[in-house]
Amino acid sequence: MQIWEAVKEFLYDTFKKGLGDREQVLSKKNSVHHAPENSVRKPSRTHHLEGGQRVPGKTHKYAEHGKPLLSIITVVFNGEKYLEQTLQSVLNQTCNNIEHIIIDGGSTDGTLDIVRKYEDKIAYWLSEPDNGIYDAMNKGIKLAAGEWINFLNAGDTFYQPSTIEEIFKSAYGSADLIYGDNEIRYNHDFSVIRQAADTRDLWKGIIVNHQSLFVKTHLIKKHPFNLTYKIGADYDFIYSAYANKYRFYKIKTVVASTAHGGFSDRNVIANIKEQWGISRKYNQSFKVHAYYTLLVLFAFLKNIIKKIFSAKMKEFVIKWKYK
Repeated sequence: MQIWEAVKEFLYDTFKKGLGDREQVLSKKNSVHHAPENSVRKPSRTHHLEGGQRVPGKTHKYAEHGKPLLSIITVVFNGEKYLEQTLQSVLNQTCNNIEHIIIDGGSTDGTLDIVRKYEDKIAYWLSEPDNGIYDAMNKGIKLAAGEWINFLNAGDTFYQPSTIEEIFKSAYGSADLIYGDNEIRYNHDFSVIRQAADTRDLWKGIIVNHQSLFVKTHLIKKHPFNLTYKIGADYDFIYSAYANKYRFYKIKTVVASTAHGGFSDRNVIANIKEQWGISRKYNQSFKVHAYYTLLVLFAFLKNIIKKIFSAKMKEFVIKWKYK
C-alpha cells in the first residue's frame, strides 16, 4: 500500500507542478483562463495617463469609523479579456472600506476602455510603461492610502463577495501580515484549494499566493519589492518580513481565486532557481541546498515526461490524486 501511494504521489507531482502537497480538490466548475500573472510587459508606445476619484496626495477615501481602509492594487498589461472580472469582484465586496488602484503598464489593447468604464468606482488609475510586474506593484504601493494592502491582479478575484468583510470582522492585534488559502482554477473544469503553509516552511518556497495576503501598508512602503527578482520578489518580501520578526497571522479562509498558468508556472526551473537564491539568503543550512537541488532535478524529469503525455492524462492524474 505504501508503494502504491508513493507511485500515486510521484505521478501527481509529475503532472501537477507548482502547487505542492497542500492542496485539495474543491469542486468541478467552469473556469476562466486568466491573463498570465507575470506576463511580459513591453508597451509599444510611451504615454502617461491617469484618472479616478482622486489625485495622489490630495483627496483620500477614508474608512468608516472603527474599520480599516483597504487598498486593493491591480496591475495589468493588455488584459482587456480579464480585467473586468477583477473590477467586478472588488465592486461586489460587501465591505465598503476599499480603495481600488489600477496600475496599467501602457496597454495597447482595450484595457483602458474598461478602466474608463469604471472610472467613477476606481480610486485612482495610472497608465504608463513600467519595468515589469513588481515595478508596477511598487507604483501601487506608493499610491496606497489604506491601512492594509492586497494585490489582486487582472484576472484574479476574491473568493466570495463577503470575503473582505468576513476577514476583517476579527481583530488581529499587532499582526503585520494576514494570509489565507487560495483557489486555483484549471482549464479542465475543476479547481483546487492551495492551503497556506506555516512560516516555518518558508525555506521551501512561498507559503501563500500574494492575492491571498494582506500587508500593513507602512511595512510594505518601507520594504517594497526588490526589482532584481523577476519571478520571486513577493517570496523575498515575505521571507524578509519573517526574518525581521514582523508578525504573521494565518487565517483558515479561502481569500482569492486565481488561474493556473501564470509566469512562474510556465518558467518552473527559473522560478525554482530564483527561490533557491532567496531561501539561501535567509537560511544557510545544508537542507536548503539539498531540497532545491532535488526540485531542479525533478523539474527536468517532469518536463521530459510532460512531452510524452497529453494534457488529458495530466488532468486524470491530478483528479486521481484526490480520489
